[in-house]
Amino acid sequence: MLRHAAGELRSSVWALRTMPQAGRSFAESLDAIVEQLATGQEADLRLTVNGPPFDPPDFFAGNLLLVAQEAIRNALHHGRPTAVAIDVNFTSTPQQIEVAVQDDGHGFNPTNAAGPSQGHFGIHGMRERLTSLGGNLTIDSQSGHGTKVQASVAITALADDEDAA
Repeated sequence: MLRHAAGELRSSVWALRTMPQAGRSFAESLDAIVEQLATGQEADLRLTVNGPPFDPPDFFAGNLLLVAQEAIRNALHHGRPTAVAIDVNFTSTPQQIEVAVQDDGHGFNPTNAAGPSQGHFGIHGMRERLTSLGGNLTIDSQSGHGTKVQASVAITALADDEDAA
């Protein structure tokens, strides 16, 4: 139990402190995250980018990248998949980004997922990040049938407020 808690704490601190963009475009940053998380994994990770890419403001990009990172990490850690597909869809009018992480792993029942009271902050943290962006998180999973985590956000007037700060 202590080892599990220490691992969760390390992952949480890493996610909070990681500067996911580091001077790269959103798509390049996500590619770097996928490459890093794929290291040492048996699962095949595949990133697909659809639509004309654009770079959202840092506040949006950073939070959306951290949500994607957490979804991929959860898929690899909990689902034990053979494949994880990461699909990014850019829509230019209005500007929207959707990131979907789908695995062929074990799946789970999202209504019974462990949460903060059990020491698990992944799903809760993803929801909080997307709420702060005015975005949406959906999780589709069934035990034995894999999981799809979908994060979507529209770049809004909030972006202007963040850039002015």
